[in-house]
Amino acid sequence: MRVMRVLTRPNVGGPTMQAVALWHEQRKLGVKTVLAVGRCLPDETAVDLAANGIPQLHGEALDADCEGFVVVESLGNRRSWLAQRRATAELMALMRRVKPCVVHTHTSAAGHAGRRAAMACDIAKTVHTFHGIVLRDYFGRLLSWALLRLEARLARQTAALVAVSPSCRDELASLGVAAASRIRVVPPAVPMPTRLSRHEARRRLGLPQDAFVVCAYGRLVPIKRPELFLESLGRMPDALGRLHGDGPQRKWLSAKAPANCVILPAHPDARACMSAYDALVLPSRREGLPLVAVEAFAAGVPVVGFDVPGIRDALSTWGNGLLVPEREGVEGIVAALHRLRVEPGLGSELCRRAAAGLGRFEPKAVAAELFDLYRSLPRGRGHT
Repeated sequence: MRVMRVLTRPNVGGPTMQAVALWHEQRKLGVKTVLAVGRCLPDETAVDLAANGIPQLHGEALDADCEGFVVVESLGNRRSWLAQRRATAELMALMRRVKPCVVHTHTSAAGHAGRRAAMACDIAKTVHTFHGIVLRDYFGRLLSWALLRLEARLARQTAALVAVSPSCRDELASLGVAAASRIRVVPPAVPMPTRLSRHEARRRLGLPQDAFVVCAYGRLVPIKRPELFLESLGRMPDALGRLHGDGPQRKWLSAKAPANCVILPAHPDARACMSAYDALVLPSRREGLPLVAVEAFAAGVPVVGFDVPGIRDALSTWGNGLLVPEREGVEGIVAALHRLRVEPGLGSELCRRAAAGLGRFEPKAVAAELFDLYRSLPRGRGHT
């Protein structure tokens, strides 16, 4: 089976981590995958795909037997009509050379260009994964409305739709993108980093061994609400905080950061030091499914987050953690962190319960589920 996986850009984050893991795991199942990616934005850290064992493909190497990744220059994260048109044309040319049996797109911009290209090339087996919802809270009302109409139209022409969590599926259905029955929930593939001891992780990060230290990871953009993490640290002067991430809000956040919190750039290996922390905080307005929470479960780190879509799935439906009602805001986050400090055994019990569900996120299991989905798709056009 030949699959073309299309990803907007290979920045440090959940979709890229999954694409890398699935490339390797599905190869073991006999799948030849070409991963098409755009360029990262200037304020983003790119994942080195070649260093992760995926060879880069050029020119004559692009044929029906190739495996690796290809840079599609015009893809990126650009929403202009002209950029999308160019990306679609580049992907069409690539598909005609690679001749994939299945086109599986991830993230919004790649989903638009990739599915249009697949339809133009008469590739019936199309799959799109929603890693989150960009139809609310990301853009203005007019652009959100236009994107919603586009997503609904593309959904009708896509053979299979995948959401990374039940909340993600339910939001898509409530927005009218597609009926819930048409959206299959497949947990994200989460490759687990090598777990360092708490002592070694703290040594690498230069943290005192006896301090109470909390962290947050994520792109520095409004939907992630990193400022709430900083405000929480401002109310906990005897604790330390580390915010890992890049993005357009970095300069603004650096000016707001209290003295006891440091903002660190995103790095592919940063999560290996997760065990250094006493808690992970998820302040986002919504998520698809926060992979960093799953990594925290594996590292034995308790998680605190708002009771919102995506986070709710990670800390309740599929895992365990301290869910804070969103209306409580920063005060609720601080109160939850205080509980972890003063209630003996609470953090370890949360982690024990959360770790019991880690098997559903194993790349091997997710790769096999998607492989079965690919084989089940009809040869004709998607649902109309």
